[in-house]
Amino acid sequence: MQQGNNPSAGGSTNGTHRPTLHYFKWSFIVTVLGLALGAVLGWQTTGTVGGTLTIFFICAVLAVLEISLSFDNAIVNANKLKEMTPKWQRRFLTWGILIAVFGMRIVFPLLIVVIAANIGPWQAMVLAASQPDEYSRIMHEAHLPIAAFGGTFLMMVGLSFFFDHEKDVHWVRWLEHRMQRYATVRGIEVAVVLVTVLIFSRFLEGADSQVFFHSAIWGLLTFLLVEVLGGLLDSSQEAMQ
Repeated sequence: MQQGNNPSAGGSTNGTHRPTLHYFKWSFIVTVLGLALGAVLGWQTTGTVGGTLTIFFICAVLAVLEISLSFDNAIVNANKLKEMTPKWQRRFLTWGILIAVFGMRIVFPLLIVVIAANIGPWQAMVLAASQPDEYSRIMHEAHLPIAAFGGTFLMMVGLSFFFDHEKDVHWVRWLEHRMQRYATVRGIEVAVVLVTVLIFSRFLEGADSQVFFHSAIWGLLTFLLVEVLGGLLDSSQEAMQ
């Protein structure tokens, strides 16, 4: 596949050069709309100019934080995309953005409230819009299972990076060299995570220990299912080439 014919591999499409900012047009539009809606929400909630500016400032800080934390994802995605066919590049970007933006930012928090408060999805949306204090209280009470699930998942992501025998870029060379020696041991990341989960669960008592352990196991299972799905998609893409 020639790079000049691939719209995603440069700044040209059909021989015409587009400015880099052209590809960020909708990103800027959505960002401006989001900040404007934040200002409207601030006015409706507080009714004062100071309160509106405060909520607008919070929305702006959150936008900057989200953009900053997304840079590493963009780099990883770019490395994946350059190895895909144009068809799979479009699928990756389309479904990946839908899952990341709407799934993890909107659906997942609502799902937590649905499960924790034992209410329906529509009631959870109404609660988020009309009773933010109650919504915040439910999310705060669900901190332990969220931390266990997310921490286990992210720990598997990190260990998969460090226990990689093909990796040639090292951040902490003396540690990563030692971890790289055991990278070929099958299931070593899972074993490390399970031992860590068991140790932390011993510091908790009663129901909290059970909630922590079960949530961590679900986090581990979710990561393994994502890995299986990724392997199936890679096999499907190789078969189509």
